[in-house]
Amino acid sequence: MLFSKDIEKRCMVCQHAKKINDDEAICARHGIVSLGYKCRHFKYDATKRIPPEDNLLAGGTFSEADFAID
Repeated sequence: MLFSKDIEKRCMVCQHAKKINDDEAICARHGIVSLGYKCRHFKYDATKRIPPEDNLLAGGTFSEADFAID
């Protein structure tokens, strides 16, 4: 999934954009844009991807069923 072809093209994960606040980014090509903006110059940057929270990191608890082998 990290380098999937189905990556949604958005400035929030583009190499040309740098996040400046919660809603906007500054793009090297288009100036200040929203994080949801997309253009034809999109180039995916895997280091900007925010993975979903893991149950362990979120302080969740595990049950015995989580460790059972069927």
